[in-house]
Amino acid sequence: MNAQAISAGARQQVNSFLGAVVFLTRIPVGSLYNFQRTSLSRSVIYFPLVGALIGSAGGIILAAAHAFLPASIAVLLCMATTTAMTGGIHEDGLADAADGLLGGRNAAHRLEIMKDSRLGTFGALALWFSLTAKFLLLSTLLSHGAALTGAALIIANTLGRGACVALLYLYPYARVEESKGKPFGDSITRGQLIPALALPIALAFALIGRAAAACTLAAIAVTGLAGGYFKRKIGGVSGDCLGAANQFVELASYLALAAEIQL
Repeated sequence: MNAQAISAGARQQVNSFLGAVVFLTRIPVGSLYNFQRTSLSRSVIYFPLVGALIGSAGGIILAAAHAFLPASIAVLLCMATTTAMTGGIHEDGLADAADGLLGGRNAAHRLEIMKDSRLGTFGALALWFSLTAKFLLLSTLLSHGAALTGAALIIANTLGRGACVALLYLYPYARVEESKGKPFGDSITRGQLIPALALPIALAFALIGRAAAACTLAAIAVTGLAGGYFKRKIGGVSGDCLGAANQFVELASYLALAAEIQL
């Protein structure tokens, strides 16, 4: 392989990473990213890496704020940071999924409700419980130190994006019509899945050692349960389902680590 081919391959990988950044966050990349719809599916291997960046930013803000402000304020600023970075894409998915999956009569009706931008009762309740749980769990972890909580943020955000890749690989994309997540559906290969799952697991064990086993097992269990539920309700997954699964896995990771350190 000559130098030109290597350079072209490296540029393609960088562009794929930037595609993941554009899809999952509000971070501006400007002209650095060359949009290629046909190559969007290659970006999925970088979803967990983007999650690690989001978690790292939240951890930095948390540690800096905790040095000068009460723990509760530090946690709120951390949550505001991660939500601002993503534009609330996963929280929006959770709310839409809750409205559709819990309020729809059948698969078609559930998918139709999920397309509606209006927030329903189930979505509002899901958001309230999710954000409240995240605040309480992060506050509990912070009582054991900002370093541990920062590691938890990185791990949870990385595992959450890895779960999205796993669901895209394991289940068909339920929407036939065009949607934001459609280019990623039904196109994930095993070659993309393995590195997308290896990074979160390796990073978790590197950051917190044996305690990572609890987080990893919790993430696997929640991903499996969520995927099975989505399959029964709509025949597969959708972008909103992926957002919901991301939030479930993130919360499960915090909960598992909180339980582990209490033992």
